[in-house]
Amino acid sequence: MSFAATDLEELPSAIWRDLERAVTDEANPFRTPVLGTTNLFECSMRVVTLRHADGAKRELACYSDARAQKVHQLKLCEQAHWLFYDPARRVQFRISAHTMVHQNDAIARDHWQRAPLAHRRNYCANQPPGSDIHAPGDAISPELKSPKVTAKQLEPGYENFAVLVSTVDQIEFLQLADEGNVRAVFNWTVAKWSGLWLVP
Repeated sequence: MSFAATDLEELPSAIWRDLERAVTDEANPFRTPVLGTTNLFECSMRVVTLRHADGAKRELACYSDARAQKVHQLKLCEQAHWLFYDPARRVQFRISAHTMVHQNDAIARDHWQRAPLAHRRNYCANQPPGSDIHAPGDAISPELKSPKVTAKQLEPGYENFAVLVSTVDQIEFLQLADEGNVRAVFNWTVAKWSGLWLVP
């Protein structure tokens, strides 16, 4: 089903409803957007899992190993870009947002405690993401992959756990359609979204 892309006033709310639904719907294509960051010389992009979306706060969030390149880049440049695309509906959102890295704080602890144990083990690798290894693998100790692993055993991974929280300041919407494409941009202006139609 395509967006009813005819009302600038209604579109931001519809976009946020879609993003909020994607957080808990594993089949939703918006659940795995592309996140772009920069080190001021080049940009990097990767697929992430959307862990939080809140239209009232204009927030999006994903998780990362705190040793990963994207975390280092966000500490240099806090502006990040999110790309969401639904191929069935042919809808794209390009989102620009100021992004903070939360590590060893109340926000990180809250997300860590809500994360399933199977997800927590991903932050227990004994080497940083991108490190050279001699054979295919994930650098996670075999005992931590046991179905009987405990939260206490996985707790050392918390030191490597980061929550990336973006506060959205711009959303660009694109609806592709055989009868004609529709594009709009929305900027946050103090207390509301201000929108403009654009040529696709």
